[in-house]
Amino acid sequence: MDKVRLRAQVRDTSTKSALKQLRNSGRIAASVYGHGFDSVSVSVDLAELAAAVKSEAGIHALMEMEIDGGKKKDHGTVVIKRVQKDPLTRRLMHVDFQRVKMTERLTTEVPIQFIGTAAGVQQGGIVEHVIDTVNVRCLPDRIPSHVDLDVSDLEIGQALHVRDLPMPEGVEILAGADEVVVAVRPPHVHVEPEAEVAPEEEAAAAEAPAEEAPAEES
Repeated sequence: MDKVRLRAQVRDTSTKSALKQLRNSGRIAASVYGHGFDSVSVSVDLAELAAAVKSEAGIHALMEMEIDGGKKKDHGTVVIKRVQKDPLTRRLMHVDFQRVKMTERLTTEVPIQFIGTAAGVQQGGIVEHVIDTVNVRCLPDRIPSHVDLDVSDLEIGQALHVRDLPMPEGVEILAGADEVVVAVRPPHVHVEPEAEVAPEEEAAAAEAPAEEAPAEES
């Protein structure tokens, strides 16, 4: 996995207006931490960040970050650890970057990409995606951008599990092998509810005299 370059600047955290000024200038607030370094508050260019995550590695792209273009100790390889979005506008608000060492494994979350249409759908079955991401542990340059899972052969009543996820060599899944990933459930059967009898109708029926059978002619 190739690294992409990302330049960062130390940012002012003393006022809320500083954050507004960042957004107005096309930058986004961020933090960098990990491997014994103190957390540093920085900003990065939003367009430059977007270009980085549009690479083949996607959100898991390895980035060679230069803070203020300055001291060598401020340079290092980072990955995106967490993003914060506005709950209403879904606008990106903040990014956490984690420093990594290429010789040390890390834990991260990888999306599952479902391929094909389940055979059971043609029979009226309903596809249920139980999980759509999975935690993995691997070296930084081994992080997959996603995991493909073919669901084409799934029929009603069948499921695929974590053990069925095809993982690249050197990538360890941190989930139980028997955990269900996707399943095809039977179609819902609509059952008409029984008509309810009002309490007063039940009481009237109980008090009504039984009809006498007609007398037989002699």
